[in-house]
Amino acid sequence: MRAVREAFAGAVGRTETDPLARREFLTALARLGAGSAALAALPAWARQALAAAAPAPPAEIIVRNDWPEHWETALAVLDDSWLTSNDRFFVRSHFPVPVIDPAAWRIELTGLVRTPLTFTLDEFGGLSKVDAVHVLECAGNGRGLMKLPNTSGTQWGRGAVGNARWRGVPLSDLLRRAEPGFDAKHVWFEAADEAPLPGVPRFVRSIPIEKALDDVILADRMNGDPLPALHGGPVRAIVPGWYGMASTKWVTRVRIEAEPSDNQFMARGYRYVAPGGDPLTSPPVEEMRVKSVITRPLDGSRVSLPVSKPPKRLQVRGAAWAGPAGLRLVEISSDGGQSWRPAGFMGDSEPMSWRLWATEIDVKPPARVTVMARATDQRGNVQPLEPEINASGYGNNAIHKVTVNVTP
Repeated sequence: MRAVREAFAGAVGRTETDPLARREFLTALARLGAGSAALAALPAWARQALAAAAPAPPAEIIVRNDWPEHWETALAVLDDSWLTSNDRFFVRSHFPVPVIDPAAWRIELTGLVRTPLTFTLDEFGGLSKVDAVHVLECAGNGRGLMKLPNTSGTQWGRGAVGNARWRGVPLSDLLRRAEPGFDAKHVWFEAADEAPLPGVPRFVRSIPIEKALDDVILADRMNGDPLPALHGGPVRAIVPGWYGMASTKWVTRVRIEAEPSDNQFMARGYRYVAPGGDPLTSPPVEEMRVKSVITRPLDGSRVSLPVSKPPKRLQVRGAAWAGPAGLRLVEISSDGGQSWRPAGFMGDSEPMSWRLWATEIDVKPPARVTVMARATDQRGNVQPLEPEINASGYGNNAIHKVTVNVTP
């Protein structure tokens, strides 16, 4: 905070409306990487200037927090394409986007390995690559829909999720080159972003080495383009089938260790803590739960079905995904869950991508109809009617239902 105060003092020595003073202040804060805690201590003009300096999200994005960016994709456009475009893909950062000099950037593999490795960005770009489509979902997606008192964290709706094509280096290739020792059990991801205040831990995540050797990639491209800074560029981890917090952004070091990370965001954060429970003994948030969302029609909307022969039917569309188990089916109910029938999948599919789906239901207007959608994975896990309550609102995969007014 002292550094933030010093940056602020250098700017307010003149007038609050002096553009040069503001520019110097914003530049200093960007260099410091000041985050949301420091932001709360700033005067109104400084907070407004920081928000104005941030890249403006497109109209299809819901801003849950402007800095660091917590951006949610609007449901109405979530199924416009099988691949979610980079500018429509949700954004979740713990700290502000770091300023990275591509010429100075390095990524290291270190720790319990026989051959430590270091790559420049050019060297990393020359490594053998793979590409695959994976869905990423924030662990807190749907938190704002849970009936929880005083839940901390971003109050997401249903759109903190996206499906993209990632290109990168298989982490297994690098691990084999580095030759992990016999006691290597966990892979830690360290990143370039940092907390702006003393005492706030950096964001570090770790995964079991078995998962790292299976299908994890260090991605440098997203939907064919260089990985945008907002989404973790120049390089981020992609951990397929796990909630998004495992897919660490702005990776600079991969550490091989005998134990999982003891970082705050591992030991106490991202845990399914029952109300009043102890985070240290609570199960960790890892694999994504099976889930579907209805993207059309939207809840509360009015749909016109002209009288015709044969009668028009109400079109229902959405997207569904699961963790490593894979998706099996999506079912629809329009009678309060008394009966269910399958919807049809549309378009492309890859392992651990999402599937777009669609169906039609008979409705005789005028009518007020509630449609429910539930997904089932290959292990037989089915979306529950109500979410599993936990203190931080993680993993909400409750059945989505929308109510629409159908008019002639």
